[in-house]
Amino acid sequence: MSSLRSIMSSNDSKPIFDELRWVIQIRRTLEEELEEDYEAPVSISNVPKILMASDPDSYVPQQVSIGPYHYWRPELYEMERYKVSAAKRYQKQLQSLKLEDLVHQLAKLERRIRACYHNYLDFNGETLVWMMAVDASFLLEFLQVYAFQEGNKIPGVSSRMSHLVDYSLRKSAHNAILRDIVMLENQIPLIVLREMLKFQFQSLESADDMLLLMFIGLFKEISPFKMMEAYPNIQISQ
Repeated sequence: MSSLRSIMSSNDSKPIFDELRWVIQIRRTLEEELEEDYEAPVSISNVPKILMASDPDSYVPQQVSIGPYHYWRPELYEMERYKVSAAKRYQKQLQSLKLEDLVHQLAKLERRIRACYHNYLDFNGETLVWMMAVDASFLLEFLQVYAFQEGNKIPGVSSRMSHLVDYSLRKSAHNAILRDIVMLENQIPLIVLREMLKFQFQSLESADDMLLLMFIGLFKEISPFKMMEAYPNIQISQ
């Protein structure tokens, strides 16, 4: 969906409203929404401004941005090269396919992805799905540590990521990234991670099994509560 903000322009600091373009955009948007046959409740919300102002370090990522809310923060640019490297490694695991093939699949989920966010995402569709693919590549490489902790055999971490991803869970860099990826605004939809793993394993069942191992291991690491020995049968699709 095109940005409604583009309808507003400025001339000598005075805003100009393009009425015709507004009507065209609203009609097009309503037609697009009527084509949807599902309801996607918001799952990635904004932190209220009063909380953000009172303790920004608790809500603003310090090392890595995941998703669109903090993507353009200059202090987080250093991690972009690691995310791109993770995307390259993910692409190698696809063998005959390329990351661009996955992006085409994610493009079909663009409206569902946008619907997960509380804020309007002022990115064009291509930018958004490429952002999702790159960030998800990094996030899955980071989360594989927790699948390993649950006894699953997975590929080793590359030398470039070795100081960030730590199977012993003791390195300070690993803990700093972990702190960022659990922040409320620093998230991407679960449907993106499922699609990434399904594309990699060529099986939705295998994708869900891997995600479940990752999340159980992650929960054990960050939760103050003791994990049940026999955890319930969690449906990742739900």
